[in-house]
Amino acid sequence: MLGKASKDYVAQGITTNTDAAVGFNNLEDLEVHLKAAEQKINPMRTRLMIMHQQLREGQPFGGYSPAQLDLELRERSGGWVKLDSAKMFQDGSIQGLTGALRLPYYQNQDVYGDFIHHQEAFNEEVLDLHRRGFRITTHGNGDRAIGSILAAYEYALSNSPRTGHRHRIEDVQTATTEDIMKMRELDVAGSFFINHVYYWGDRHKQIFLGPERGRRISPLAEAVAHNLLFTLHSDCPITPISPLFSVWAAVNRITREGHVLGPEQRIDVETALKSMTIFGAKLNFDESRSGSIEIGKQADFTILEADPTAVHPEEIRDIAILATFIDGNPVYGQEKVMTT
Repeated sequence: MLGKASKDYVAQGITTNTDAAVGFNNLEDLEVHLKAAEQKINPMRTRLMIMHQQLREGQPFGGYSPAQLDLELRERSGGWVKLDSAKMFQDGSIQGLTGALRLPYYQNQDVYGDFIHHQEAFNEEVLDLHRRGFRITTHGNGDRAIGSILAAYEYALSNSPRTGHRHRIEDVQTATTEDIMKMRELDVAGSFFINHVYYWGDRHKQIFLGPERGRRISPLAEAVAHNLLFTLHSDCPITPISPLFSVWAAVNRITREGHVLGPEQRIDVETALKSMTIFGAKLNFDESRSGSIEIGKQADFTILEADPTAVHPEEIRDIAILATFIDGNPVYGQEKVMTT
């Protein structure tokens, strides 16, 4: 299964992938990742977000520091699997009415969505992980959940100051201007599930959030304006894996029904590409080795049929992937490259 998935990923030009919830139920998925790397079934570099409950006292990694856990993952995978962060969730999804909002849902005025963790307990668990040295990634779709996450991060940072932590929020779907500003103040990064705009933008505007909140989901232009470090993701398998599709969505903000949702939140092509390469590498603490084609960095790159900055913006998602290289070795499309 993972071998087939890795073929799909490299066919989309992906050289590094992240599993965002390892150990959600048990650690069988961790063993699969390690064996896939060891047996060279998965040619990509893999990063793992380990669920926070696996890091608690008395659990498999309760006594581990981030450095110890990362070293074990690297040693067992020949260096191909690394620790990304400790992972938490603070709400669900907007379309599932489980995203925690400050104002009620548009057509369900008695529903606000709920937190997964009570704030006090959440603060203390975030502080514990922070003190142990973990980078923390927390899922937050609703603006109330995003505010809760930022409050927990601020609590940890005020009790145990640390620079360069790169704690992050995953999805960041309904962040307000004030939330974006607070993220920047705390040096918290964002990973925007930009594909929401295409797949659920119309329904968010009509059913879940209403016109005003709906138009500003995934507020990338504000993130750029406030110099926020961010990347984009597809939440695969929730939506199909394709970095170029995510770039297309960020640049155009076109919904499934063909409407432009919040044109003021569109970003330029170059910034969108950087978010999937240079910015992503920085979020991975790997900017000295990956993210751009430079002397001394890993030879991980993708060859495209056309220049995304030169085609019409609406054609970006249709650009073909000709080849993908990892460590200088072709892992997809090598025959096509050799004959052109």
